[in-house]
Formats: sequence, structure tokens, C-alpha cells
Amino acid sequence: MSGNGCAPATGAKAGNEVDMHRHGRAGALPPYRYTLKHRWEIKLNFLSGITLLPWLKLLIRHGSSIDWLVYPHRVLFLSLMSVINTLLALIEWLLFSRAVAGQPLHPEPVFILGHPRTGTTHLHNLLANDPRFAFATTFHAGFPSSFLTLEPGRGLLSGLLEKRRPMDHMALHWDLPAEDEIAVNVLTGGDSPYMALVLPRMWRSLLRNYLTFQQATTVAGREANGNADGEADEKAAEAEATRVAASAKGTTPAAGGAADPRRLSPAAAVVVEANGKAAGVVVEANGTDPRVAAAFTRWLAAFTWFMKKVTYRHVRNRRRRGDSTADGANARHSPAATSPSDPPPPPPPPLLIKSPVHTARLGIWLRLFPRARFIYVHRHPLEVFQSAANMADTYYWYTYLQRPTDNVTNDFIMDQYDIMYRSYMSERGRVPAGRLVEVGFSELEADPMGVLRRIYSQFGWDEQYDAVVPRFQSYIASLADFKKNHFNSLTPPVEAVVRERWAESFRELGYS
Repeated sequence: MSGNGCAPATGAKAGNEVDMHRHGRAGALPPYRYTLKHRWEIKLNFLSGITLLPWLKLLIRHGSSIDWLVYPHRVLFLSLMSVINTLLALIEWLLFSRAVAGQPLHPEPVFILGHPRTGTTHLHNLLANDPRFAFATTFHAGFPSSFLTLEPGRGLLSGLLEKRRPMDHMALHWDLPAEDEIAVNVLTGGDSPYMALVLPRMWRSLLRNYLTFQQATTVAGREANGNADGEADEKAAEAEATRVAASAKGTTPAAGGAADPRRLSPAAAVVVEANGKAAGVVVEANGTDPRVAAAFTRWLAAFTWFMKKVTYRHVRNRRRRGDSTADGANARHSPAATSPSDPPPPPPPPLLIKSPVHTARLGIWLRLFPRARFIYVHRHPLEVFQSAANMADTYYWYTYLQRPTDNVTNDFIMDQYDIMYRSYMSERGRVPAGRLVEVGFSELEADPMGVLRRIYSQFGWDEQYDAVVPRFQSYIASLADFKKNHFNSLTPPVEAVVRERWAESFRELGYS
């Protein structure tokens, strides 16, 4: 089987819920075909860092869906890795769990949003050159349970990677910025839409349950502002923060150190402010489906724990280097000293967060991080389709435990795009003024420095921009020899289906 192009798309209705029923119907699919490959490979598998309990949970829940006769070697490999990872996670939990649990988060993270293959990775790599930011690396995301302990020896695990990404030939190594959702998927044992890249024939239920979580989330409380109404919310959230974040008892080594969702009050979780207090927002999982509600609680606990761990690692390394480069910019978010003679602890750095699935969760992020900033990257839908299909045909084969059909892959690509797009569009009007920048891929490709200047200017970071220009220019110069993928034109039947099913994004984003 062979093909020339493909695309992403999915569906959601305007408002607070994604209409999965509407997109559960059989719709027109592009006649794109994929070539079976990489059956015997065990490298590039994003489950390689899973620990034993999440792995057993995954096998119990989905074991009957695995193609055991096709991928038994991958199950064996991941089983062996889970035992090793659990031993390493136990050591890390003993050494670092209390420090990580007490690590505050910066209240103003930066989220890079956009469908896969729209240029989010390029922008992520660019912004990661700003030393103010903390971000998850490929190693952190791949081994979320043990990276603090194992990171000095990460070179020994290079055999699990290729030197270049198979979908676009970009350089690949452990220190590159990576997607936090990979870590959350590992920590929760599959409470993530990324499981659709493991069990592709189950993509519909996986997207329905895990992509937006909208059916499982309601908001109680508001951003604390010091008024009478917000005071009770702040106290409730602060009490929950004390339970979840300030004690190592809220973690479990068997799950890789992630916060134990059983420690949360009835399906509630909080995000902790940089001053050690709660953000004043409590997100509760009150969905009609208790299984989805429980999954949301586990997902949020794992995300929060992983972000604390990434932040702790950044603060610790900065302290070791004696590096105060970023302290000035973050000083107003530094926790207060416990006594006049105590120096204040280092301020937490702002997090730079990128996982394409977060595009469908904009409403959740606005509730958890009311002061977050967002950058949305978009690209011509036909190009997105071509690049997404190429990714499915060059990379997804490394991660499967279940063999898909061509129609399964095409349907997944089409629906995922539509859900992400519609979910984002339904929530973007709620982003406060000055905290959202929308960038076209063509603009980012043609004038990256101009795009960065616009982002920093709109976010009020003009002084910081001047300081990091040399770093940006150096990184851009390192890409001088990089050759972007070039695809054959889509066949008329394929293009017609993409234009029909993604018509709204063509129109609203201004693409012909």
C-alpha cells in the first residue's frame, strides 16, 4: 500500500461540549492508504518509561484489544521496562518526592496550541532557547518517574531513539523539548488520547473520553481576588493544596511518584500558586460517566505532579549553577521567606508547555491557570492533512500494539483535527485580552524572528526579548541545512473530502 497525502480532522460543537455523537457517524473518508512497516521495532515507543502498576492497569483494561500475535515482542519489552522503571521510580520517590510535592508552580505558564503538524514543535524549540522557561525534555517525558535520578546516564538509553524523527527528519535527542502529555499517558496507564496511537482501532472512545474531558468537568470557584466571594473558594482550594501538594503522602512510588488520586477530595484537584497558596480554582470531575470523571482526576493529578517535577528540576539546576539570569523576571512570583533572616527560595520559572491535544482543552487551562498565556499555531488544512498522514505512515507504526486499517487511520486523523479546531474556537473568546497570539505556519517559517518579536511584544516581554535575540538567532542559524518535507499534490478525491469535512477551518482561518 502506498499514498501521497493525508489530513487531520475531527468535530466538536460550539459551546462547552464536543459533539462526539455527531462525529461518531460514518462520514466521507479520504482514499489514502498506508504501508505496513516497523513491526519488529521496539525503539521510539513512548510507553518505554511506564512503571509496573500503570502497565498492569493498561493490560487489564485493554489486554483483549492487543494484537498479541502481531506485537508480542513489544508487550514483552514494555513489561521488562516496567519492572526496571519501577525500581528506579522507587529510588527517586525516596530521594525527591517530598521536595517535588512542595514545589510551587508559576501561575503564568505559556501554552503552545495547535494541531499536530502545524509548526508547534518548531515554535516550542525556538522559545525553549529563552532561559527563563522550564520545559519538559524528551527524556523527562519519556521517563517521568525517574528522570531526576536517571538523567545523568541518559546517554545509555540513546538506543531507544533514532537520530532523526521519522516524520520530518528533524534532529532527535533526549534534551529536546517534548510533549508533557507523553508523560501523563505513562503515569496514568493510558488516561490520555495518546493511547489512540497504541490501540488505533479504539480511537473513537479514547478521543471521546480523554481529549477534552469536557463532559467530566465543571468549575467550582473562581480566581481568588481578595473579595468576600473569592475568600471561601481560596480557602477551600488552599486546604486541598495542603492535602495534595505539601506532603509526600500524596504520592505513590508504584505509580512512578505521581500524585495519588485517592488523596484528592471527591474528584477535585488544584494548581498551586508560586507563593505556595492555591490558585483559587477548583476543578471537579462531576461527569455523568464516573469512569471518565475518575480518569480526569487521575490525569490532572499526574499533570500537576509532572509539572512540579519539571519545575523542581529547573530550580535545582539553576541553584547549582548559581544562575540568577531568570530570577529578576520571576522575582515577583517568589515565595516569601519564612523569617526575616531567611533568604527567599528561588522563584519558580514559568512553564513552557506544548502538547497538541491541549488545543482541545483551552477551557480547562483557563480555569486552572487564569493568568496563562497562549500561542495558537495554524496551517493550511491541506498541508496539515498531508503532513499528518505522513506522520501516521512513518511514526505511528513504532507505537502500535494493535494494527489499524487504512480507514481507521484516516477517520482518526479527520476527527481529531475537527475536535481540536472546534473546541479551540468555542473557547478562544474567553482568553483575556493580550494573552493570546495566533500565528500562521507560513509566517513562522518565513520570518521566525518577526513572529517572536510579535509574541514578546504582545505579552509585554520587550526587555526579555532583547536579551534572548542572540540565542534565537543562533538556533535559527543551526537549521540552515534542514530540508522540510515536500509532498505530492493530493489527489482530487482526497482534497475534496478534506475541503468538505474541514470547511469551517478553511473559512475561519482564511485559507483558500
